[in-house]
Amino acid sequence: MRFKLPYVAEVKPGFFYYRRGGRYWGRLPGKPGSAEFAREYERLNTSFGHPPAAPAIPGTFGHLVESYLAGAEYRQNLKAKTREAYRYDLDTLKSVFGTARTDDIDVTHVLALRDKLAATPGKANTLIRTMRVVFAWGIVRRMAKRNPADLKASNVKALRLGEHKPWPPAAIEIFRAQAAPHLALAMELALWTGQRQGDLIRVRWDDVRAGVLRVVQEKTGKELWVPISQPLAAILAEAPKMAVTMLVNSKGRPWARANPLAQAFGDELKRLGLTDLVFHGLRKTTAVVLAEAGCTTKQIAAITGQSDQMVEHYTRMADRSHLASAAVVKLERHLKKSQK
Repeated sequence: MRFKLPYVAEVKPGFFYYRRGGRYWGRLPGKPGSAEFAREYERLNTSFGHPPAAPAIPGTFGHLVESYLAGAEYRQNLKAKTREAYRYDLDTLKSVFGTARTDDIDVTHVLALRDKLAATPGKANTLIRTMRVVFAWGIVRRMAKRNPADLKASNVKALRLGEHKPWPPAAIEIFRAQAAPHLALAMELALWTGQRQGDLIRVRWDDVRAGVLRVVQEKTGKELWVPISQPLAAILAEAPKMAVTMLVNSKGRPWARANPLAQAFGDELKRLGLTDLVFHGLRKTTAVVLAEAGCTTKQIAAITGQSDQMVEHYTRMADRSHLASAAVVKLERHLKKSQK
């Protein structure tokens, strides 16, 4: 039986998303009727203008969050994507600290939240960083006396993140052969261009001009012109054009946000037994392969749009491989001479 609830879409059996205004705003965890499903559904509903019965009490963290969201720094100074990310983080933080007085929240509470999320260090770090921003905003407005998430004053350090592993050739072949076609296309586009998923979901068919793909990176504002390789050109020629964008979901509709694509991609990786890989690892794969092919840092950056420092970080493995290979060649030559 299909689950009936306003704004809930079951994109495939057992996978429920909150869809409103023609966009997917996130996957609903658990099963319909479960506590986690109900909490996330209520959070998303609240973010669309269904406020609690009473406003937050002044002096509480909830009131600090509501004031920040109504302020110019949030509404005018941040890009839409950043506002969306901050809103998600603040809703999460509000569910934890909303009724607590700002001056009662100290470093021990912040560390407890961070450590509770140690299994997902990226999420933990993002929440603490957002919390730090809001408290700093509140201090200058005398809505808080101290910043419990401050790195220097409270020594709340970020958790170490694991490296995004580049995809090995065998994993690429498995995904290429067995993944759902719309996700396999996303993999190919990421592999051959080295772009972020948030930028790829906005790439349109008419962005291809004379064998070159135009990409405008949302994070940096850079405009890139990425030459389309012959393999990618063949893939795009066979791909069905179901929307103005190249990438679509399982229903043939454009991805409204990167998160649903990331979730669907992660589910597919799990189904195929590739649980140690993530979508962003394809970006690193592109940089590493280009380095192994002898491309310079500037050449790689011209394709991926990364900074020189990030390219060098991503390609350090390839550099070590080249150095090791050169060293072995010299060792062989030296040994041959010594044996004569």
